[in-house]
Amino acid sequence: MRKLFIMLFLIPLLTTAQEKGIQFEHNTNWEKLKEKAKAENKHIFVDCFTTWCGPCKWMADNVFVQEEVGEFFNDNFVNLKLQFDETKEDSEDVKSWYDEAKRFAKDYEVRAYPTFLVFDPNGELVDKVVGGSQADKFIARFKDALIPEKQFITAKKKYEADPQNLELAQQIFTKASDIYDIPLATKAFNIILDKSSKEEFLKKENLGGIVVLAQEDIDGKAFDLIYNNQDSFKDFFKNQFGADVNDFLAHMISQKVLRPKISSGESIDYDEIEKQLSTKYDKVNFSKSFASMKFSSYLKKKDWKTFVTEYDKKVKSDPNITAEELNEYAWKMFEECDDKDALKVALTWSKIAVERNEVEYIIDTYANLLYKLGDAKNAILWQEKAVSITSEDRREELQTSLDKMKKGEKTW
Repeated sequence: MRKLFIMLFLIPLLTTAQEKGIQFEHNTNWEKLKEKAKAENKHIFVDCFTTWCGPCKWMADNVFVQEEVGEFFNDNFVNLKLQFDETKEDSEDVKSWYDEAKRFAKDYEVRAYPTFLVFDPNGELVDKVVGGSQADKFIARFKDALIPEKQFITAKKKYEADPQNLELAQQIFTKASDIYDIPLATKAFNIILDKSSKEEFLKKENLGGIVVLAQEDIDGKAFDLIYNNQDSFKDFFKNQFGADVNDFLAHMISQKVLRPKISSGESIDYDEIEKQLSTKYDKVNFSKSFASMKFSSYLKKKDWKTFVTEYDKKVKSDPNITAEELNEYAWKMFEECDDKDALKVALTWSKIAVERNEVEYIIDTYANLLYKLGDAKNAILWQEKAVSITSEDRREELQTSLDKMKKGEKTW
């Protein structure tokens, strides 16, 4: 009886805990969802996601579950999670939405994930957001989605009614580039470029949109604007991506030239192509970009000897290589290479990485390399340290490797 009483007492608590966060609709269809939204006079919020999308999972695990997020969305929206890929593990509920997901992708131009769509109580699309954010910013963005004057569709209609209007073009350029509506953003971009001075156009609020368009076409006006005004973009790239504007330009140019050659299996003379591009684009330094591509080429071919020789030269000559880069290549070697001499060199890179940033995943690489090279005693000591400092979500993974080391089993 006491056990039953305790269970009955816990049920309301468990129910309360489960109700925190956004409550998504299940076992329904689009027509029923619209009927519910209209009856309750609520907007519809649709989370367009895929099972392989990392940012989608992050939003689901860290933002949607928060109580304040749930309160806002449950009060103002009827909420739907719509999966855009198809897997063997899909439930019947997910399968029932397959055709609708294809329609959404076409009708509402869902091309990136996560994409969030907002419909009014009548089922008409009024706003669109691409990419997630922290809870407070996420709530603030969707508060705006309830206000017609701040909705994307409202701004789009106003602009289309007066496409030569500079102020409207500026407004829609920012909104369109944010959601990767490239045709609309390009149209507005050309109007702004035609009616503004270069100084006026290179305002902080325009830089992100210019970068979005530049990624679409290196022969376009947006890319040319960045190429010829790199100083104006330096802070933007540093703050937004932790990268250098030169690295962006070099990557975009070299990828366009090399991608077809790589796809066709053509033999590539990296030094000659770098020389040609450096002549054509004399405001860009390609050395870092081409070095990275050469390393990737060696790895793809599993040419460990050449890769180790060339990358070790860089390690010894460049004191600014990050621990993360060293760790990435060392882990790649651990996973795929069985050449003992090559692994010994990778171990030296991993040791430098540990000295520069002693975090659990870098220590884990060092421990696994030690273990693969036969030094089980020290490998176990380092892996125990990795386990002791890791977060709860990674502890099981690192502990599994530690258990295998203690049993003498392979960890690769």
